[in-house]
Amino acid sequence: MAGNRLSGRRRFLALGTAAFAGLAGCAGSGGSGSGSDAGSEGGSGTDSDSAGSTADSGSGSGSGSGSGAGSDSGSMASEGRVSVGVLLPFTGEYDWVGGNVLPVVEMLAEGINEAGGIDGRRLEVVQADTEATVDASVSAAQKLVNVDAVDFIVGPTSLTFTGVIDLIRENGVPVITPTAGTTELDSVGGEYIFRTVPSDSLGGRAISRAARNREFNTLSSYERMGLMVGNAPALQSFKAPISSSFEEFGGTLTTVLDYATGKSSYQSEVSKLLSSDPELVTLVGTPEDSAKILRAAFQAGYEGNWFVTQDQTNADFLELTDERVTDGILGLVEADSPAAVEAGRVEEFAADFEEYAGREPGIFAKNTFDAVNIGALAARAALAAAGELTRDGIAARIRPVATPDGETVTNYATGAEALDSGSEINYEGLVGPCDFDENGDISSPFAIMKASGGSWEQVATLPASEL
Repeated sequence: MAGNRLSGRRRFLALGTAAFAGLAGCAGSGGSGSGSDAGSEGGSGTDSDSAGSTADSGSGSGSGSGSGAGSDSGSMASEGRVSVGVLLPFTGEYDWVGGNVLPVVEMLAEGINEAGGIDGRRLEVVQADTEATVDASVSAAQKLVNVDAVDFIVGPTSLTFTGVIDLIRENGVPVITPTAGTTELDSVGGEYIFRTVPSDSLGGRAISRAARNREFNTLSSYERMGLMVGNAPALQSFKAPISSSFEEFGGTLTTVLDYATGKSSYQSEVSKLLSSDPELVTLVGTPEDSAKILRAAFQAGYEGNWFVTQDQTNADFLELTDERVTDGILGLVEADSPAAVEAGRVEEFAADFEEYAGREPGIFAKNTFDAVNIGALAARAALAAAGELTRDGIAARIRPVATPDGETVTNYATGAEALDSGSEINYEGLVGPCDFDENGDISSPFAIMKASGGSWEQVATLPASEL
């Protein structure tokens, strides 16, 4: 089995084989896709030892966002290694997020290490479990920052970002999150915080744009929409972008209804919703709650349609209820980069990930591919510039390694070769150009999906220019 995975990793790095061969001798980086595997596998399915990975639950009852020790960001990097902390939920209801992200990080780290590391330094992966709660995320982040002394972090999710943002800033820790779309980050990133997933502000506009234009949903240019949003902060992030943009695009909101998550029944909420006579309802919630709400509306005789967000646009959600309930509903995921698709890079990534992890890549996998490559290239650029590795040095080079003015590269191997030759680089990923704006955000096209026969099919692509 190990031999098979090795051959897959070598094929995965094929675009940069020549570059890696040179680097090895100079020891002195899917909501994407259809999200079909989201929530189905909590484990990583990887050989973490070979990637230099260590697991740490990071759980505990600590609260607040104190910075603790190690506030000198320039002194935290350990010689002989580059360490990336994976700060995500690995237990609880959202364990699937960590399960989707970690194996991508480990696969890339293993390939980089087999080819000589980052300028001779081993890329180590340190895992920390946020349990999808603020208290546990603070404890986990404090250990990554102050004990493990990681050089940069992949994660966290929207569920826990508010609990750790002060710790990140005070300690100058570079963060590239492939999972946090929360609008709370719209104006706070860009110095230490970046993301390879679009903001919910953009996702909300994409839902409204697609709902109002039959060209993008193939069914109708809906005029009257109801909006149901779970009361968890990560779900509420979608409410303002959807409600404001639907009216901006000429639609009418019949009602905006918050509901408590985790209830056994939503009959009363559905009754109130349907009394406003919507022809479409956009539902923001967990897959479990959403399935209960759809069933209740079906039983109440609702004949209109539904639009769901990235968290529900996956196979597991469709398996939670009958096809009669879900057929025809609309969903949203990030669209693959057209350039990456045309070059075969998306297909190559999917095949090699499946060989490595034993399953298809799920939501956030491609976003993670880009986050790790950018972080590793920023670390290599920092070492080339200063001869030493600091958190500030990495953070200062995250945006430059993805600037449009540089030589286009699509993986760590080709990017490292270009950096070694003295060139500026422009990393372009599986999710598209990673041209970070002043707040560390990217733009992205979206794929509009429709449920049919128990699976999702793409019916349109919504370009970022339409938003």
